[in-house]
Amino acid sequence: MVSKIIPIRLREQELKQIDRLIEYGIFQSRSEAIRELIRLGTENLTHLSEIFKAIEKLFELEKAEGKIPIDLSGATKQLLKERER
Repeated sequence: MVSKIIPIRLREQELKQIDRLIEYGIFQSRSEAIRELIRLGTENLTHLSEIFKAIEKLFELEKAEGKIPIDLSGATKQLLKERER
């Protein structure tokens, strides 16, 4: 796996928490800590991607078939509109 270097800005609060994890011996460096924390975060968010895909399929079905017995109006539609921006 090829890794790439990217610049990143963190608030002082997050940087202190990362440094504390290094101090406790959980990680050996800031880079290691940030890599692992990003990996954990993206793994935990993959279920949201699956949910969005399922909702988009329901919208497609509704367009093709007409009204379906699931009302997707309101917050869910608004969330998807915001995501498209």
